[in-house]
Amino acid sequence: MSYLLALVAEPGDNSTSAQLATEAQRVAIRNNVDVVTLAELDTLPTYSAAIDTEDGRPLIANQLRRSTIEADGVLLFAAEGDSVPPLAASVIAWLANPESAPTIGGKPVAVITVGPGEVINQDMADRLRKAGADVVADGVSITGSWSDPDTLNRLGDTVVAVASAG
Repeated sequence: MSYLLALVAEPGDNSTSAQLATEAQRVAIRNNVDVVTLAELDTLPTYSAAIDTEDGRPLIANQLRRSTIEADGVLLFAAEGDSVPPLAASVIAWLANPESAPTIGGKPVAVITVGPGEVINQDMADRLRKAGADVVADGVSITGSWSDPDTLNRLGDTVVAVASAG
């Protein structure tokens, strides 16, 4: 069974991104994939090289990196907007700027946004590619109801694409 890490880059346990990650877990089970969401990601501070040290790095940053390394792939969930959400930018920066070894390099990743546009989604995917990630699904914007068969199929196809690439 593949293990994918869900990173919800939108604050709040009941955010639309968190709800979509929960739905991805349900869809994944039917495809023999295990999706685990990293808890407390919304406490991740903005990346700074000054705090990215052995003594200064926050625990959540260590957990983010360790969980990413251990996962077969990553699903990054965020809300669509006018620009990359600050938490999503922080997540990508912490994964792209490791002190020691590459964290996201070569890892299959999907960027999934909740909302009508795909511009910000593409920006996040491009940032991950620059960090060495294998972005296998970008431009995945979910706008329909979670119970809509087309939405579930699109989400399931994305989960399977990441799991298969791992």
